Amino acid sequence: MQGSDAIIALEPSYGLGTAAVILLTLLIILWFVVSNVVAHKGGITETPNRMAQMYGYTVCLVAVILMLTSVSSIVSAAFDRANPLQSEHDYGASLVSFEAYRATYDRERSMMGPNATPMTRDTTSDETLQRRYAGLVEGRRAATMHRTSKSFVTSGLLLVVALGMFVVHWRWLGRMHGSARSA
Repeated sequence: MQGSDAIIALEPSYGLGTAAVILLTLLIILWFVVSNVVAHKGGITETPNRMAQMYGYTVCLVAVILMLTSVSSIVSAAFDRANPLQSEHDYGASLVSFEAYRATYDRERSMMGPNATPMTRDTTSDETLQRRYAGLVEGRRAATMHRTSKSFVTSGLLLVVALGMFVVHWRWLGRMHGSARSA
């Protein structure tokens, strides 16, 4: 891939990243506006309690979003682990079966790019292709096992931390709400 091709290939993810940053910025601004309105609503004695509630509910919301993201990553990794040859690898020859590999092998050779030498007829034997296919399958399985194990551990830890944050803050909000009623 040459310089201009690389820039074109990155544009969709760049647009998505920009949209996410803009959305996050708008959400932060909205949070500050709402917190200022809540903080100035009511008497002076209620202000610290309302700000604490705003903080507690915000932490709980962030924790729920983190838990949903973690569960999504764990489910995706489980599907990839169950079918490592069909996991997210859109490049290269297909490894779903040897017949699919053989069919896509020639296609991949013809797409080497404009600077490649003219394609000559492939005289590789089926036995050699079988060995290459077996090696590529083992490589794909090993890479998928590593990637999914990493995803299970990181997403699992994030899920546990987010669940802990949620439980601690939810209980704290309940105690704060209970003490406000008795006062």
